[in-house]
Formats: sequence, structure tokens, C-alpha cells
Amino acid sequence: MLKATERLERLVSMVPWLIGNNGATIDELEDRFQYPRETLLNDLTKVLFFVGPHPHTPDNLIEINLQDDEVWISQANYLARPLNLTYAEAFSLLAKGKMLLQLIDENLAHSSLVSALDKVANCIGANHEQVVVDPGIRDSEIYSLTHNALLNKKKIMIRYYSFNDDYSSERLIQPLGLGINDRYLYLRAYCDMANDFRTFRMDRIIHAELSEEGIDTEFLESIDLEPIQNPIDLDFQFSEEGWATLQIQESDSWIISKYPTTSVTEKSNNMLEVTLPISSNIWLGRLLLQLDPETILIEVASGVDIHAGHNLAKRILSRYGFNE
Repeated sequence: MLKATERLERLVSMVPWLIGNNGATIDELEDRFQYPRETLLNDLTKVLFFVGPHPHTPDNLIEINLQDDEVWISQANYLARPLNLTYAEAFSLLAKGKMLLQLIDENLAHSSLVSALDKVANCIGANHEQVVVDPGIRDSEIYSLTHNALLNKKKIMIRYYSFNDDYSSERLIQPLGLGINDRYLYLRAYCDMANDFRTFRMDRIIHAELSEEGIDTEFLESIDLEPIQNPIDLDFQFSEEGWATLQIQESDSWIISKYPTTSVTEKSNNMLEVTLPISSNIWLGRLLLQLDPETILIEVASGVDIHAGHNLAKRILSRYGFNE
């Protein structure tokens, strides 16, 4: 007996052919798609009849009519059109598929996913074996442990490195799910130390241990889980009080689209004056070191180090044995 997913695949693959051969007989469909007659009739009248695009209103559902052993289909043209992807979309799909292959258990990486990636790769003139994707994991054992914790609903004790504050901390977390943003893999969890939801970048988890303690399912069900249902946000929080005003080159205007800004003003000599919130002095220092040397830090909020970039540069030079 076919699995439900296999029946659905066969049924969906049959629709485009049926649209182009409206009026085909039950015998033709049975022979062409290797469909047992009783199963075919059941799927046509009780499954396909309820298929359609969102919002699944009656006027959007596929219509199937059986007349004298002939099958007539209507309201299904959206399935007749081939899926057209741009090169960038196809490559993105290929890259995400490759990442999935690296993350899932090898026993689960069955041939259907590999076959699908081969087809996408062929469409863009590539070989999926030549596409190498970094899944954003510091240690594959940490990922395996996290995957195990999610399956068994166990807490994890992690040591996590904070990029913004430049320090690591230990925390007991209740893992809720994994997700991808940009090219990084993130773990959504409820942090017992912070008593709130947190999103952890997997490649910044330095160490992890599986706890014998199970997640508090009753507690998690009693609170708002909306934070884990939203798209993954950046792994730092901007301070409402902390802000800085910079004068930057137009070549550094990428920061305007990457980070929230409160004001942007065009200046002479291809310069821009930008005011933006910051998350910490360390974060500001790192941002300044990424920008053109002509960047000017004009003004900062009270408590923000106006020498953040200079001080961070000194620390880096000192670390490698260079002194002023």
C-alpha cells in the first residue's frame, strides 16, 4: 500500500496531464499512472475535489466531473503552468536544500531530496555536489544534541558567546525549534536565566549538555508563544537609550538598509549623516571598524563611549602584540 505522501505526489503529478487531456478515460489514467481503479476513483472524488489555492473557498477548488467513464477537470489551470524560477531563486533553493541535507540525519536524507536538488542544479547548469554550504554550526555534536533535545523535549545547558557584549555565559534553556535567517541557523528557546524567549545563533554555542530535566510543557502552553512563530530577528537588541550620529561615505550606505535608523541626511562631498540606535559600546566599535576611515562619530547618547572604535582597535592591536 502506498504511503499518503506517495499518493499525493502521484495525484498532483497527474493533474497537469489531465488538464491537457481533458476527457481522458478512467482506463487511460489507471494504465498511465499505475493507479488501482478503486483508489483512483476515491482520490479523484474525495481528495482532489477538495484541493485549491488559499483561501480554499468553493469557487477556488478543483472541479472533477465523471461522465460515462471520462474524467473532466476544471478550475485547475494554476497547476498546469510550470513553476518559473529566476536564476537567483533556483540557486537559493539549491543552497537551502544542500543545507538541509547536511542537517538532517543521513538515514533520513532519502533519494527524493537528492533527486530534486539534481533537477534544480541541472536547470541552472550546475552540479549540486559542487555547491558547498556552511550550515552555520560550530560543532556537529552540538547540533545533534540540540536535535535530540527537541525530539525528547529536554532542557539544554549551553555556554553562549555574545557577539555584542564580547563575553560568554552559561544558561539553561528550553529548546522550541530551529530556523534559518540569511545563511545562519538559529535556535529558538525559552531561557530560564532571562525568564524570556531568546534566539541563539547555533555557531555561537560554544558548549552544550543535555539536561535530565524536561521542558515545562504546561508552563510554555500557558504563555504567549507568538515570539517563536514570528520570523527570526537579528540576534541582538537595540537599546532605546543608546544611539549615535555618524557622518559616513555613500559607499557605507549599506548600514541604512541593514540597521534601523532614526534619521538620514545628505551632506556635501558624497557624505551622509546617519543617526541610529546601538546595542552596546562593543557593537558600536565593531561597526566603526567596518566603515571607511573617513567616518566621523559626531555625537552619542549619554553613557555611550564616543571612543568605542578607537578603544576596540587598541584592544585588537594589543592582542596581537602591537602597541601605539
